[in-house]
Amino acid sequence: MSSHGPAAIAVVRNELLRLPRFLHHYRKLGVEKFFIIENNSTDETANWLAAQEDVCLYRTAETFERKEAWIDLLVRRHAAGRWCLVADADELLDFPESERLGLPGLCSYLDSHAFNTLHAVLMDFYPGGPLAETGYAAGTDYFEREWYFDPPDQLVKVPRLFGPEAGLDHRLAGGVRERVFGVRNCCSKFPLMRYTPGMFLRDGQHHIEGARIADLRAVLYHFKYLQDFQPRVFEESLRGEHWNGASEYKEYARVAVNRSEALQMRDASSLRFAGSRQMEVLGVTLRPEGFTEFADRWKAGK
Repeated sequence: MSSHGPAAIAVVRNELLRLPRFLHHYRKLGVEKFFIIENNSTDETANWLAAQEDVCLYRTAETFERKEAWIDLLVRRHAAGRWCLVADADELLDFPESERLGLPGLCSYLDSHAFNTLHAVLMDFYPGGPLAETGYAAGTDYFEREWYFDPPDQLVKVPRLFGPEAGLDHRLAGGVRERVFGVRNCCSKFPLMRYTPGMFLRDGQHHIEGARIADLRAVLYHFKYLQDFQPRVFEESLRGEHWNGASEYKEYARVAVNRSEALQMRDASSLRFAGSRQMEVLGVTLRPEGFTEFADRWKAGK
């Protein structure tokens, strides 16, 4: 691995539908090595990952509730002193100038300003019709299809102290999951970090300690709502291995079972996704002063 390409870390279970595009997206952005923990999959996730030359695969049969400890272990083992991306299989990172900079350019910008982590808004994407009829095929480009999301101004700021030096005193919460399922989930995440001792990810990457948060803000396009959503939430609500006994999944399942095959998330307020620039116009991503000029210099120097 070069010193410029970050590593990627993930924990997955039954993600064969999403993993091909996950790896494609981050390879294109410049990730050179993936460190992935596979947990009790019943599909071909483990075998598929084992065949990928740039994947270092770990496997465990322990409870999924230990996910945060596993991520912490991989960060400390494989990312000490270097940039690493921590993301779920259904999360694709985007940021201003991503096509020109990729992750190596972004990390260079963060280094030049002594930042060591990046704040991102988790934006739930969903199809226009019933989830059961999504018909997404593994490995295909998500963005060749139509996706919708709730207006970002419906997210609310929830006070949260990240540390006196961090420059961020809130996190974002709400969105479509609150509208449809009554669940106020956290939509702030910290997917990119240069790990040094004293840094800690908390609450499933929704909180970080010991970090200096960048003035640039990114977005994680979240593809949770595909055709497998309903059977997945029924299974996970019974397994009870997510946070708080899978209370969030139990709320999903309660609504999903009542709506059966007709469960859909689009309503009159939903916005159709129109590209990365739209995220910036809507204030989801933030471009700091001088960042365009940095991208110009980076591109010219390559």
